[in-house]
Amino acid sequence: MIPQIEYKKTVRVLLYPNWTFIKNLEADSQTEVLKKQIKILNEIRDDLFFYILVPKQIVSLNFHNVEQEIVKDYFHTYAPVMRNQYSVNVIQKIFNGELDIDLVYNSLPEHNCQLKSTLYNVTHHVPAFFGYSHWFDLQSVVSWPKDNFNQNIIGLLEYDRCYLNTQHQKGMVLKQASETFNDDTIKKLDDILTVQHLGVDEDDVIDNINESPEKIIVFNHRPDTYKHFKQFISLTDKLWEQRKDFKVWVPLLEKSNKEYITVDKGDKQWYYNKLKDCYIGFSPKQKYGGWSVATTDGMMNGTPYIMYDDTYYKELYSEGMFFKDDKGALDLLNKLLDDKEYRNTEANKALDHMRTNLVYKNKVVDMSDYMNDLLDRQKVMGDSDKLKQIIGWIKQYGSMSKIDLLSKLNWGRGIKWSPYRRALMRHPNIFDVNQKYTVYHWRD
Repeated sequence: MIPQIEYKKTVRVLLYPNWTFIKNLEADSQTEVLKKQIKILNEIRDDLFFYILVPKQIVSLNFHNVEQEIVKDYFHTYAPVMRNQYSVNVIQKIFNGELDIDLVYNSLPEHNCQLKSTLYNVTHHVPAFFGYSHWFDLQSVVSWPKDNFNQNIIGLLEYDRCYLNTQHQKGMVLKQASETFNDDTIKKLDDILTVQHLGVDEDDVIDNINESPEKIIVFNHRPDTYKHFKQFISLTDKLWEQRKDFKVWVPLLEKSNKEYITVDKGDKQWYYNKLKDCYIGFSPKQKYGGWSVATTDGMMNGTPYIMYDDTYYKELYSEGMFFKDDKGALDLLNKLLDDKEYRNTEANKALDHMRTNLVYKNKVVDMSDYMNDLLDRQKVMGDSDKLKQIIGWIKQYGSMSKIDLLSKLNWGRGIKWSPYRRALMRHPNIFDVNQKYTVYHWRD
């Protein structure tokens, strides 16, 4: 049976990701965020097609409207290398002919200048740029000798909009940027940087908490310096001296010689099920001040968290349980471990908060509207003789690929195709298709 062609006013989006856990891309937070965003966008609308650069195939991103472009040895886990590793040849080879790009969604602002220069100067594309930055090389955060913060900022200025985790994080970025850049630039950055809290998929929020969990304290953040992991272990050592009726689960830790720590691992569903059995979660002080997906993972599965008393967690859940120091954390842990009813009450409150305040779809609806706004603001070719000729060919032949049109036009890279594409997508009789290669179809 020949599949039915879906004629669409397709919007083609290049997803330029920030991979940080290449040895297990399925567990990379970038994969989780993109999976949520694409899933929800596909629920909202049916006109999107995505190209995404990946080191290897990622099963979680096998959507019908996603083309995974495999670029080996392009991405590096070590941040200082990742920030600077860019290849004109790779980008030009992929996006110089048959494909179209209407929007670029970039998660590596440090590559914005190079990426925009490549697309605008050596291809036919002039797409609008927006994105989501999960990381900034703040002086108070980085552990390597030379940060790339100024490169962060120069790249940010190439966006129309850049989403980021929290208002706290935005304040940190603007404060450090003001040490180097003038007031006009800071104002522009303030306008570009837009807080978008990474909520949860409504389908992932459980209906009811586990009222009889095991006495497991979960630390499901990365066991790293910027997450104050050593301080957390020092705290649980003190708790172990006081009582021995609990375990600590650190799923991202490779191994531990402490008798009370477990490092069990499994796939995403196994991880969610394990969180349902946990008694309490721990959200540490962070140097970075970002949104805590680890905390929302636990809360949506019925695990209440005690959180360090700072604004980035209060943005997440202002009615939560907060501690200022080790004494406060120990007092809360002991109270929860001694009083299951109190623990269950807090778990239910947190779960209700997830349902009513942190469903990500609402944020993605706003992002979808913004994508439409970006398209509306792009240059559209006027009623020129050349445009009329292109429209005539498509009507005459019934359908033409982009590469055939460019070949027939005999255009070099100096003539930009994007304004013509926008005009064709506004024509009432011309449609694209929701597949990798652009084909313009005439429909009466």
